[in-house]
Amino acid sequence: MSSLVLPRTHGLAVDHVALGVPDMPAALDQIASDTGATPFATDPEPEQWYWSGALALGPDSFFEILGPNPDFKGFHPIRTLISSYTKPHVLFWYVATGDFDGFTEQLKQAGASMERVETIDFIRDDIHTHYKRGVIGPGFVTQRPCVIEWRKKYEREDVDRRCQLKAFRLQHPNATKLNTLFGALGINQCVEEGPSWVGVELSTPNGTVVYENAGEDFVGIGAMLRMAGLYLRWIGKRGRASSLLW
Repeated sequence: MSSLVLPRTHGLAVDHVALGVPDMPAALDQIASDTGATPFATDPEPEQWYWSGALALGPDSFFEILGPNPDFKGFHPIRTLISSYTKPHVLFWYVATGDFDGFTEQLKQAGASMERVETIDFIRDDIHTHYKRGVIGPGFVTQRPCVIEWRKKYEREDVDRRCQLKAFRLQHPNATKLNTLFGALGINQCVEEGPSWVGVELSTPNGTVVYENAGEDFVGIGAMLRMAGLYLRWIGKRGRASSLLW
């Protein structure tokens, strides 16, 4: 079975890695201070729960910097989760494919599933962006990648590309199962046996910079309990905010 994962210049399968941050402006300043490079953010859209930014990692990979949109008033579990972080937190990662449907079939043959599939197609400031993405399930585990097919990718001309992805390390209690799945899909990434953990090592103008933390896990009944906990946290924060108005 041939691999449908697109190679990247750093030699790893990683297309991009998401850093969840509780406050976007503060995170942009912190990441710039950590790395000596300049990340950027787009304006948040009012109907979206997130505020998105990026730090380029060489010519074809990047950190997606994911913060809560302060103008979003509803409940979203990931928004509530990242709002609870106290520092940039490695949340999830993506591999890229040139054939999303073919990859989905390959994933099915490997005994897994593609979940939360969506196609994004929009024009902003006369720039066309179009991609299809999904999550390798069941549920969500940080160590399992999401999958994206870039059909029209907006490339900024003013991006600081001095940072490079030096190493990407995953650890999970069920490493053997993950490594078997990755092998079947042609994903060039090893998972070590141990407590849930993810680490990203960068080569930057300020030297080596590492972001690392425990992984997130939303699977089965445990996912329902975590969702309920996040909802109660959101209700609690909403109640405290309302009380300040009176």
